[in-house]
Amino acid sequence: MYRLLFISGLLVVLYVLLRQVVRGFKNKEIGDGGASVDHGQMVEDPECHIFVPRSTAVIEKIDGQTYCFCSKQCAVAFQNRQAG
Repeated sequence: MYRLLFISGLLVVLYVLLRQVVRGFKNKEIGDGGASVDHGQMVEDPECHIFVPRSTAVIEKIDGQTYCFCSKQCAVAFQNRQAG
């Protein structure tokens, strides 16, 4: 009886560990240059200073720098402010 409980406990622990490993592989995505990108990360819009999830941000490259915006309108306003 104790052996059955012990084996059941080990199987539960093994299941939990494997599930965490699989989730870790699913959550990692390869970005530019092979670096890990965290899409759940919050980024600040440099125009209106609102924080948005990286996965929903409008990403623009301006003068060699990469910026994340909450909307296309903020991206355009930021570009106009930089140019003027």
